[in-house]
Formats: sequence, C-alpha cells, structure tokens
Amino acid sequence: MGSAECYAFLERSKHETMKEHISGMLKRLRERWEYYAALQKYEKLLGVERDVLNSLIKLAIILHDVGKSKREYQERCIENCTSFPYHYAISARVAMQFTNLTGVKVPLIDELSSKPSYRPSLGVLYLSVVVLPILLHHYAQVTEESLIRAIRATKNINEIEIYEPCREIYMETLYTLLKYLKRPQSELTDMLEKAYEVLSESSKIKLATLPLINEYSLLKIYAKVSPLLTLVEVFTGILNICDGLVACVNREERFGLRKCG
Repeated sequence: MGSAECYAFLERSKHETMKEHISGMLKRLRERWEYYAALQKYEKLLGVERDVLNSLIKLAIILHDVGKSKREYQERCIENCTSFPYHYAISARVAMQFTNLTGVKVPLIDELSSKPSYRPSLGVLYLSVVVLPILLHHYAQVTEESLIRAIRATKNINEIEIYEPCREIYMETLYTLLKYLKRPQSELTDMLEKAYEVLSESSKIKLATLPLINEYSLLKIYAKVSPLLTLVEVFTGILNICDGLVACVNREERFGLRKCG
C-alpha cells in the first residue's frame, strides 16, 4: 500500500521526506554566497533579470527529484527506499513537459552553444538552468555511460503517476513560487501556472522527450565554449551543493552519524 509520506530517502530508522529535502535545499540556496554571485554575474553577462534566474533555479530544486515520486517507487517505501533508478532522467523529462504545455520553445541541447548568449529566450534559459541541471545533478556519482543508459532506459516511458502525498508537496511549493514571483504577467508565470494546473488536475503526467539528437550529443557539447554552457555548469554545481548538503544533514547528521559541512 505504501506510506502516507513522500520519501526522498528511507533506510530503516534513517529517513528524509521529500518536503524536508525540497524545503532544506531552498533554505540552503538562500545561504550560499555562490548563488548570489552567480545571479549577479549572469544578470550582467547575459542581460537576464535576476528574478527570472532566481525563479528558474528554485523550480529546478522543486522538480529535481520528481522522478522519485513515481507511484511504483513510493509504494515500496515501507522500510527501505534508497534506490530510485534513473529518477534524474525522468525528472528532466517532467520539467520538459511543462514547456510543451505552454509552447515555450526549447532548443536542442546540441544547439545550445551556438545560441545568442545575450538576452536569451526563456526556452534557452529553461534548458540551461532547469532541464540540464536536473538531468546532471548526480554528476559526481553518475558516469557518462550510466547517464546514457538512464536516458535510453526511460526513453519509452510516456507517462508517470505521481504518488498522492508527493503531488501535494509539488502543488504547495509551486504555489509558493508563483506567489512570490515578481513578474505577475510573463511567459514564465504562464508556464508555472500551467504546471500547477496540470498537477492539481491529475496525478498522471506525461513525459516529454529530451531535446537531443541522440544520447551522445550531451557529451559533445562540452567540447565547445559558450557563456550558456558555463551557466549550465554553475547552476548544476549550485543544485548539487544544496542537494548533497541537505541529504547529508537529514540522513546522517540528525541521526548522530556524522557532521556535515
């Protein structure tokens, strides 16, 4: 039957709920000097409003583990729930689906380095700050081969059902993000509102295709130099720092197992 909780991690007495994980990451984000430095740098370098970047990285935090919320995964979370196969690839495809719902045009990953970097479109920013950082947020643990395997293994999954306790968390956090968005009428607002609407109407959500010509395209883009690729790297790193630190605190430190930085 599963649990009444939505878990990001569960191993006997050690546990971390999805709500704790997301809220903890958002809190840690606000405490990172690297985050504010990145907002300032890319506001000047790319001509992007700070509020847009701020909202996009927060959306990436909210959605980065949505693949763990698959009903089949959560229903196994009784005593042990430490493995959520390829959840990062599923999460990235959920994030992509929100652009499809509102017609936001996201370029192919292969084309990212050749796109104009000054005042990029929302689709270019969304790929750089949301989709790719979600897909790559386990880069320290995932090899190139296992990343390609994850993309291939999830390619034929067209839809997932989100476990109900998880869906409530995503609706709550999306609502809060919308509430504090400083641009009440914009393409970004429209997309977030549509995402909230889709989650509130059904627990089932379709998965969009990742914007790749093939799996190896993802590896080739890093042979090029572009301000947009540094944007991907910087925000993937920030997401990974917050993810790892919060997981350590919630799964290890609070149970007296070790101190986290």
